[in-house]
Amino acid sequence: MTPAATSAATLATLELQYFRAVSLYRRRSYEQCAEVCNALLQAGHDNNVQIFAKHEQQQQQEEAQQEQQQTEHESSQSYKYGSHLQRIGPRRRRGEAAKDGGTGQPVASIMPTWLMEGVWQLKMRALTQRVYLDDLEVDDADDGVNEEVEFERIATAARPGTSIKTAFQPRPSTSQRRATALSHSSGSTRPGSGVTRPGTAISRPGSSLGARPASRCGTASRVRATSAAAFNVGDATAALYQASRLNPTIYAEREAIVKALFQFLYYHEADVQKAHSLCEAVLDVQRQRPGLTALATPADAARTDWWWQQQLGRCLLALHYPRRAESHLQQSLAAFPHPDTYLLLSRLYQRLRQPERSLVLIGQAVERQPFDVTYRLEQARVHAAMSQQEDALQLYRLAARLQPINVEALASIAVGYFYDNNPEMSLMYYRRILSLGVHTSELYCNIALCCLYGGQIDLVLPCFQRALLMATQPEQKADIWYNLSFVALTSGDFNLAKRCLQLCLTSDARDGSALNNLAVLAAHGGDIMGAKSYLNAAKDVLPDAGEVTANLQYMDLNYKL
Repeated sequence: MTPAATSAATLATLELQYFRAVSLYRRRSYEQCAEVCNALLQAGHDNNVQIFAKHEQQQQQEEAQQEQQQTEHESSQSYKYGSHLQRIGPRRRRGEAAKDGGTGQPVASIMPTWLMEGVWQLKMRALTQRVYLDDLEVDDADDGVNEEVEFERIATAARPGTSIKTAFQPRPSTSQRRATALSHSSGSTRPGSGVTRPGTAISRPGSSLGARPASRCGTASRVRATSAAAFNVGDATAALYQASRLNPTIYAEREAIVKALFQFLYYHEADVQKAHSLCEAVLDVQRQRPGLTALATPADAARTDWWWQQQLGRCLLALHYPRRAESHLQQSLAAFPHPDTYLLLSRLYQRLRQPERSLVLIGQAVERQPFDVTYRLEQARVHAAMSQQEDALQLYRLAARLQPINVEALASIAVGYFYDNNPEMSLMYYRRILSLGVHTSELYCNIALCCLYGGQIDLVLPCFQRALLMATQPEQKADIWYNLSFVALTSGDFNLAKRCLQLCLTSDARDGSALNNLAVLAAHGGDIMGAKSYLNAAKDVLPDAGEVTANLQYMDLNYKL
């Protein structure tokens, strides 16, 4: 077989592997797709294939300049020694491809540059889809507040070992800080949902304190850098192409791959700074494009970069710069009314504590598309954040009529029935969610609570057991053990209830509701000093909780310590 035929056969094999990876990607087999891409990238790297090569004209000009400089250097150089040092690797001449050391075949025929670029882009997309979590599906309006609380806590904390009160306090969890921030902002005792946080002592035993139902399963904020790095363990090509170290200005002009690169940086690598730099580089390139000035109207020019304006606003919002993000999102919305832009602006106004502007904006979107469930859900969330529970519940019911399989609307309606002392109707909605294929620890915990207060005692413990088996986070386990304590209280076993609350504190040492209930149980058992200690600890965790304050006042009035 001639070398040309061998090269063609090799190229055909590589293309077949590439199309196999594309097929795996379309079938959502992202792990296998990444493995095939790794093998292709490793083969290209072993053959010294240049990834993201420059355009042919620019490359030929640079090669001509290099050859001219080399010729001038050799003509003017008088070698001192008799022998010349050999180059490491073959010298590439103009119009001639580099040769592979032993075969003498052109490297480009073994792995073309376009194929190398396509494989790298496909791998980025596969890795992004593997960890993709829509940040619009998360109620992160209080992230900025949480950051300020965190900095304030660090700045005012006592030095280790100098304060008995704060020396051994564990660091508050994110869910607890979020709950504290929500209590500061809204002042309402009724939570906005019933699945995310299944259990507090407020309003009704075993009710829920949380910002949004976990019915929006599979959604969360961007994956953190540590967890994203864990996906690269065992990846042989992870060290060859580190996207976080790439220069954004080099790839800003490559429209075929720049969007995939942005999503890889933002969602997989969690490198918001680098993604922000890439957005700015792309917008600078689009502003300097000669053909852009020849368009008919300025609106046409703005319409070409609405997506990048939106992503730039998204990055600034994630970096806690809402004022700077507002102008970019407004430009993107003026160019193209995309639903994500409306939702981003709504989250921005909520972060700025301007929910009325958020409602006005979403109202304009509803006028344009009155049957879009996305806008109705956002309206309901804003009303729930403003403690307008009745209006929020009506909007959730409207969303459920427009889309009967919407899990968030069904879960929120179930919460409304639960707080209206109608656990039977709430259980019916939760079973509907269960039939849709949602299986989470929060859902089983809430089903158990509905069974407990609905009189179906035989289903309570099995549901709690399933919830404990499915719980993975410490906060989830703490909530389940807290709700189990009410099962023990219902049966009159105070010792079991105390043990459940202690297990709750084992998972989350700063659970104020558990500390408050432990204080009540300790006072019921005659341990007045222990009860006062638990109440003081609960007051430190939940300073604005009326129940803890009332218990402390009762202790001061009736027990002189």
